[in-house]
Amino acid sequence: MKGFASGSVWACAVGIAWAVCGGEALTVAVASGEPYLGALRKYADQVLEHGRDHYGNPTPLFVDGLDVETRKPVTWKWANGREWVLCNLANQQGLFRLLDGLTELSGEPRYRDAAMEALRYAFAHLRFGTRDNGGLLAWGGHLAYDATSDVPSGNPGGTGRIHELKTVFPHYDLMWRADPVATRQVIENLWTAHVLDWGTLDFNRHGNPTPRGRLWSHEYRGGDVFFWGKGLTFHNAGSDFYFAAGMLARFDAAPEPLVWARRLSERYAETRDPKTGLEGFQFSQCATAWCDDAGKILGDRAQYQYAEDFPGHRVVEGTLFPCYDDLPAVGPQAGRLLLAEALGDRGDAFLRHAVDQLTAWGKIAYRREDNAFVPMLTDGTPMEGYVCRKDGYFGPKGRVLKAGHPGAEHLWLYAFAARLSRDPFLWEMARNIARGNGWGDIGASPGATPSLQVPESTSHPHLLMAMLELHRRTGAPAFLASAESLGLRILSDRVVQGWFVPSRRHVYTRLANDESEALLHLVATLRGRAGAVPAFTGAEPFFHAEYGSSSGRVYDTQQIYARTR
Repeated sequence: MKGFASGSVWACAVGIAWAVCGGEALTVAVASGEPYLGALRKYADQVLEHGRDHYGNPTPLFVDGLDVETRKPVTWKWANGREWVLCNLANQQGLFRLLDGLTELSGEPRYRDAAMEALRYAFAHLRFGTRDNGGLLAWGGHLAYDATSDVPSGNPGGTGRIHELKTVFPHYDLMWRADPVATRQVIENLWTAHVLDWGTLDFNRHGNPTPRGRLWSHEYRGGDVFFWGKGLTFHNAGSDFYFAAGMLARFDAAPEPLVWARRLSERYAETRDPKTGLEGFQFSQCATAWCDDAGKILGDRAQYQYAEDFPGHRVVEGTLFPCYDDLPAVGPQAGRLLLAEALGDRGDAFLRHAVDQLTAWGKIAYRREDNAFVPMLTDGTPMEGYVCRKDGYFGPKGRVLKAGHPGAEHLWLYAFAARLSRDPFLWEMARNIARGNGWGDIGASPGATPSLQVPESTSHPHLLMAMLELHRRTGAPAFLASAESLGLRILSDRVVQGWFVPSRRHVYTRLANDESEALLHLVATLRGRAGAVPAFTGAEPFFHAEYGSSSGRVYDTQQIYARTR
C-alpha cells in the first residue's frame, strides 16, 4: 500500500479494499475493479442467505431490509400491535438491478436467477384484482406483502389496497425476461388502474384494478392544462406511467404505448409558462383535494393557501416552483432521460422535454452566487422569503419559503443530461453545482482539464455516479479517478459487516441501496463495460402507511432507515 498516508481515510479505505481482495496485488485489483466487485459479491451472497423470505410460508421473495447486527428483518407494526415482515417489491428494484448486473460482470448466474425467481413468484402470487385484467402487483407507496402472514397488506384503517408508484422505474427489462406476458399485463393494468379520463389523461396517483377496456385505442382530445379534474396528476407518479409504457414499446416495437407515453410527458410540458419555460408538477387541478388538515376545505391547495397574496398571477399547484420541497424534483426528469436512453432515436421527445426543463431551471431559477434554486411561481414571480399567512397543505402559518441548494443528486442529473444531449448549458450547470458544493472545477467545457477537489469526508453514491457520467462524456481520467476514490470511501464509510448502509452508525440496511448500485457501475466502467449493467435510476424507495399507535401515516425512511446507534 505504498503511496497512501498511514491513518488517513484513504488508507483505511484501501486497507478494507485489500482485505476484500484477499491480499492480491492492489494495483491490479483496483484497475479491474476487484475490491468493489468483491464487496458486491460478499453483499449479494449475504442477501441470498439472510435476505430471503423465510417467514410464514417461505417464498423466493426478498425482505426489504435487515438489522446489520442481528440480521433480523425490517418489520412494520399496525395500531393493534401486530408486527409483520415488510416485503415491498417496488422498493427492491435496485436490488434486482444489482443482482442482474452482478451476474453480467461475474459470470455467476445465481444472482440473476434469484431475482428472476422472485419476480416470477410475485407475478403468480402477489397480484390482486380480477382474472380478466390480470390484476395489479401488491407493491408501492402504500401497499406491500406481509411476509409473516403471506398476504398483501395496506393501511388497515379503511384505505385498503391502494396501488401507487412514484419514480420507482421498475427493472422492466428483467421482468420481461422473467415473464413477458405478465410484464405486459402489469404495465397495461398500471395505466387502466390510474387513468381516469383518457381524453385528457386526467389520472390519480392512487389506483385500483380496472378492466382493460379500449386501453391504447382510446380517443385522446388533449386540451388546456390546469383543468378541473378528479385526480392529482403528480409528475412523480406520471413519470412512472410514461416510463412503463415507453419500455413496453421498446420490448415489442408496438407504436401505441409509445404514443401515449409521449402524450403524458407532453402534458407536463404544456404547463410551461411561455415567459420562463418552467413547467408544473401537475397539469390539472383537483376539486376534491384537502386544503387543510381537517379536510373541511376542498380544492386546489396552492390556490387556497397562496393565491390571495399574489393578485394578478395564476396560482395553482401546477404553477409552484418547486412544488413540494425546497429543490426541484430529480426523479421525473431522470425518468425522461432513462427512457430517452433506453429508446434511442424513438426517445427523442423525452430527451427534449428533460433538456428544455433543466435548461429553464438553470436560466430562470438558479442563482450561481450561492448555488441555489429560488422558489417562485412558474411565471417568474419570486417567492423567496414569503411568509405563509395561513395553515395549509404546504406548511403551517409562519413558514418562510427558502431557496434550496442542489447537491450530488442534481449534479448527477445534470451530468446525465449533459452526456445524453451534449448540451453546453447543461454542462455549465453541472460545473456550477460542482463548484457550489466545493468539489472543484469540472472544466469550462468537456474538452477542458478538470481540477477536482472532492473532500475525503464525502462518500455520496450520487456523486460517484456523477463522476462516472462526466467520465463517459469526456473520457478524462480525472473523473474516473475521483469515482474510484469515492468507491473506496464507500467501502470505508458505508459498509458494516458486509452490509451497505448510509453510515456506519445506521441500524438497518435497505437491501436496495444506491451504494451497491454505484459500485456496480464503477466496476463496469473500470472493465470497459459501462453499458452492460442495468441503468442507475436514482429512485428513492419508500413505504408510507399507519404505524403503531402514531396518528396518521409515517414513512419507513424516517421510522426505520433513519435510525442510528
